[in-house]
Amino acid sequence: MAEPAKYRILHELGAGGMGTVYKGLLVGQAGFQRPIVIKQLRNWEPAHLRLFVEEARRYALLDHENIGRIFDFEEVRGEPCIILEYIDGWTLVEYLERQRQLGRAPDVELTVFIVSRVCRALQYVFEKAAIVHRDISPSNIMMTSEGTVKLIDFGIATRSGTRDSCLTGKPSYMAPEMVVELRADYRSDLFSLATVLYEMLTGERLFRGANTAEILEQVVAGRIPSARARKPDLPDGVIAILERALQRDPAKRFPSAGSMGEACEHVLYDKGYGPTNLTLKHHLAFLFPER
Repeated sequence: MAEPAKYRILHELGAGGMGTVYKGLLVGQAGFQRPIVIKQLRNWEPAHLRLFVEEARRYALLDHENIGRIFDFEEVRGEPCIILEYIDGWTLVEYLERQRQLGRAPDVELTVFIVSRVCRALQYVFEKAAIVHRDISPSNIMMTSEGTVKLIDFGIATRSGTRDSCLTGKPSYMAPEMVVELRADYRSDLFSLATVLYEMLTGERLFRGANTAEILEQVVAGRIPSARARKPDLPDGVIAILERALQRDPAKRFPSAGSMGEACEHVLYDKGYGPTNLTLKHHLAFLFPER
């Protein structure tokens, strides 16, 4: 089947087990063009196709400032594709790496600001569709050049409380119940987000090891080294957020993403002012002057 005129593939952005992600163009009349992301399924096994269709349907339910948007589900070059918003910006992986390259300590307020916006996205997702992301990690959190935080990649998202037959997600960012019970609910996402917050603040992954088995052993044990031991000047409010969100028992964590976000915003704005999208925009412009 010929490539539909309205979608054109430009170049590959990355590849995974089921498919490939490309930067592309949405092409219209009179020279209209808009950059997009084309997520193309390469594995046509029925189970993979079903998961791919489910991902598109989940995405279609969501419309929020802090979530990457879906535009369409279509064939491109004869392959099923999810057409997504192209985000002009950087992942947290790139953000953290640039800070390391420059030898800069993390900006605590901006770090908490980024996490607060992910909390807004997670609260919306749960209220709208009772969806659990299950893959919260630095590679799935982006920041646009305008300073907007975006949660992306709902490829393994599922209904809250669903049990799986195998592990899902990235081992270093999993909650204990995702390993022990093969189950995740919205509190699992909060644990995962707290591991990201820990890494952003300390410069080190919370759970790390020579192999996946070692990492999972640490996750299951639930022993959390003190962030303050690595960064003594962290505010009490930030330590309190980490300690609560990283509880091994989900019942002891924040009761919702909204409540975790409120705790973040209390830290940020208790004096009546604090960072905004514009603050993050200027910080990103300093870190990435080439853009």
